[in-house]
Amino acid sequence: MLDAPSIFRVTESDARSRNEPWFSGRPGTILLYRVNRRPLAQASLFSGQQPEDVFDHLVEVLLFGQEVETGRRSKRYWRLGNRGIREGERVLTGQIGWQSTAPEAADRYDPSAMEWSDSLGERGRTARAPFAFEADGRTLAVLKHPSFSERTIPHVFRELLQDGERARDGGATTDWDVEPLLDAEDFRGWLQSVDVVDRVQFTAKLPNPDGLEEFGQVWDRMDQHRAKLLREIMEGADPDVGLVGLEQDRVVNNYIAMSENAFGYVKADGRRDGHRTRFDQQSAVARRQTEDLPSSWGEVIDVVVGFARERRRQQRGT
Repeated sequence: MLDAPSIFRVTESDARSRNEPWFSGRPGTILLYRVNRRPLAQASLFSGQQPEDVFDHLVEVLLFGQEVETGRRSKRYWRLGNRGIREGERVLTGQIGWQSTAPEAADRYDPSAMEWSDSLGERGRTARAPFAFEADGRTLAVLKHPSFSERTIPHVFRELLQDGERARDGGATTDWDVEPLLDAEDFRGWLQSVDVVDRVQFTAKLPNPDGLEEFGQVWDRMDQHRAKLLREIMEGADPDVGLVGLEQDRVVNNYIAMSENAFGYVKADGRRDGHRTRFDQQSAVARRQTEDLPSSWGEVIDVVVGFARERRRQQRGT
């Protein structure tokens, strides 16, 4: 069986040899995030008002063309491109991609000397994928390229939004965040699959003031104490038994509900068949699988938009 990098090289090279995008005719994974915006606690006296509509605000501050650097030894330089605005649908579309150059050893032939020698040149690599932001659900949907990290995607968008906010005329009014949506069934499935739950950590964050929903006792406590973040950690007292009754706990379900809406996240440690296992929402982003993606960028953008809308319909129960 080929490892992931080998699969990436083969599939991308096959697609390019047919002059088709890397996703053409292949199954795909669409990752789902929520874009959150919260008023700055202490905005400048000269700052303007936060725009009322999240779509107009995001279109204004999400920077296309500006670079975000990631990585330490192997650096990647990320940019957004191919911006499209569907006003009637309140959808922003585009492509997110990275470029990288790295030294690469190569053989060089000198015809005048009739000699082969070692040479060090620059090898460039690139990757890109479509994304869509659906304003009514504040959902960011990204088709996952095999080289994309689930943690890096929200980091890139967050940096671009924050930079764009700081550059606004009149000064910044908003703290932007891009957070993973939780698939609650995946977390509950993980709970049921382990023999022992050793530890869980729930983190709740302040919801969007312009999209406020009730989340039971967790939200009540945050509102009562004017808290922007609430974190609860539970560890089992008996290592042979671990934590019990989590799914029947009302407060635990409040935390899960907030995490489903990306107003927080869940981490947990447990054991299965004597081996340690971990659940981390920030690496287990809610996702949708699709088979046989179309062969053009325009068509695949429509697929991504469709999944973003589906998430909103599920949230509304329609």
